[in-house]
Amino acid sequence: MNFILYFSDVSNYYLFERSDNNSLNEDLIIYLDGASFNSTLGIKGSIFPWKSFSLAYKLQKDLPNKFDLLVPDKMNINTGEDFSEDSIKLSYTTLKDRVNSAVSSIDQFLVSHKYKNIYLIGFSEGGMILPKVYNTLNNKNEISKLVNLSGGGYSYYTLIKNYYMERGLDTLKVDSVYSDILKNPNSLSKFYMGHPYKQWTDFMKYEPSLEYKNINIPVLILQGSNDENLPVASSLYLKNYLNVLEKKNVTYLELKNMDHSYSDDFESVITIIINWLCK
Repeated sequence: MNFILYFSDVSNYYLFERSDNNSLNEDLIIYLDGASFNSTLGIKGSIFPWKSFSLAYKLQKDLPNKFDLLVPDKMNINTGEDFSEDSIKLSYTTLKDRVNSAVSSIDQFLVSHKYKNIYLIGFSEGGMILPKVYNTLNNKNEISKLVNLSGGGYSYYTLIKNYYMERGLDTLKVDSVYSDILKNPNSLSKFYMGHPYKQWTDFMKYEPSLEYKNINIPVLILQGSNDENLPVASSLYLKNYLNVLEKKNVTYLELKNMDHSYSDDFESVITIIINWLCK
């Protein structure tokens, strides 16, 4: 992967210049990654340069050359780092830190780099924080469109409650765990569903859908029909909520037989996104 590395006060961020010349393109896509405990680009290897790649890698590989790609990393994370065993760095995965690190990188970049069209895309948890990042940006007026990619509109609390109900499990256990989280809000030694309590403290009942109330730019909601990580119901909820708000510039697409990461045919998903962005 060839990119230009930048530094904000709290995180790295990466620019993939797609054009063959040295001038900036007319179009910029900004990508917010999901909740994995590694750098947004993936994990560097000891034998090969990269042990694994994130969705950002596929995006930069298959984007048309007219688009530059900006990828903010998570707070205080090194390029290609796996921080799953680092309790200090796990503490930076809260909603507040995820939003602030993305906003810091994006705002810093946009102050000195100008594009005709700028689009913000969020995948999975990146899709959940997408509207909050947009609303927090100082330069949000430069963003033309939003793409919610497998992010939906439910809070984590609703997602987990529904997961329990669909499987006939005791939903009161979710409330019991949440009560324990609130009693231990900064704990990095207690985990729930693979994530430390500190991350759940502000993320659990964060409602992404509410952040769309004052957003009036076009929004694309993409959802795989076979997504087992984030169910179709969450994206349908967001679609219906925006309909109630009488938002006229919302597009909802459910992609048949696609999973959470669109692993079978992400190239076609990129084509769908690009066609919508260029309308």
